[in-house]
Amino acid sequence: MSESIVLPVRAIAFWLTVLLPVVGLVLLAAGVASMTLSTTIGFFAAYSACAITGHNHTPK
Repeated sequence: MSESIVLPVRAIAFWLTVLLPVVGLVLLAAGVASMTLSTTIGFFAAYSACAITGHNHTPK
């Protein structure tokens, strides 16, 4: 893949890895999301995908 595509995708995935736990806690506290098996699995799947994709990103 082209570096012009890989770098932004990696950066977005890195920052989503940072922000997803905060957003998840806010959604739970506000009552927007519920703690069901499917939402928990979906959260961990999204978090894992972002962590794997963004692990080589170095913020500048």
